[in-house]
Amino acid sequence: MPRPQNELTLSQIRYFVRAAELGSMTEAAGELFVAQSAISTAISHLEASLGCKLLVRQRSRGVVLTEQGRSFYTRAMSVLHGLDDAVDSVRPEQLSGWLTAGCFTTLAPFWLPEVYDALTSKYSDLTVRIREVTADQIHPLLLRRELEIALTYSFDYGREVTFEPICEAPIYAAVADASPLAARESITLEELADEPLILLDLGKSTNYFLSIFREARLQPQVHQRFESFEVVRSMVARGHGYTLLNQRPAHDLTNDGGRIARLRIDGARSLLQIGLAYRSGEALSRKGQAFADECRRIFSDD
Repeated sequence: MPRPQNELTLSQIRYFVRAAELGSMTEAAGELFVAQSAISTAISHLEASLGCKLLVRQRSRGVVLTEQGRSFYTRAMSVLHGLDDAVDSVRPEQLSGWLTAGCFTTLAPFWLPEVYDALTSKYSDLTVRIREVTADQIHPLLLRRELEIALTYSFDYGREVTFEPICEAPIYAAVADASPLAARESITLEELADEPLILLDLGKSTNYFLSIFREARLQPQVHQRFESFEVVRSMVARGHGYTLLNQRPAHDLTNDGGRIARLRIDGARSLLQIGLAYRSGEALSRKGQAFADECRRIFSDD
């Protein structure tokens, strides 16, 4: 029996979704092991069936979603995730399909590789994509279903996002290894308040670090602001000031060969949690739950 011309196929949807994510039909074809012409033809048939343009083809610059394309992409992802869950439900011993997760950018260098290794070694049929994200990106990406879950800090993401804490992120002060303060084990906020602060200035993180001083009724002297964790550490190592940080690299060397010393802050608590963010009122898929389980295990082992 011939198939109606306006019937959509899963291949068309999968090709469209991957081309939209990569911004390129050529890259999508390479990843999916099909000819580029197959991707292009499938998406053209999909657009013809829907009666609208989903992607704008830009010569030598890939493809971008149209307004209708963005709307269709969100719902197409739901279809593909639902299909993957249906397959997983009859094969409880394994997971397959796609997992799209996020990891806060300053957590990513420390935890993302371990989470990725754990998932891909345990579930060989699972394709895992973990994006580095800032706090301001998490809410829209979750609601657009471009992410199912994110490993992040306990910032305010609004009522539509649930945050599940896993552990507290300890806070410490970092000073140059050559600083007279480096010989000490701890320091107070009062002592730091008059010193030049090299601030990790990254969206919601900025307010968090400054709130440590506000809680103590102190005003820090912000000397420089940078969005990069490693730039902040390098500036501190060169003696331009101190900083406050949560994540602890395995060593105290900076990328340019300097060295910092870490000091406990007497009388100050982090009050910042590391945990998982996901859409409120919606159960995680088995893949999302697997990501959450690995994050909980890794932090409980640390």
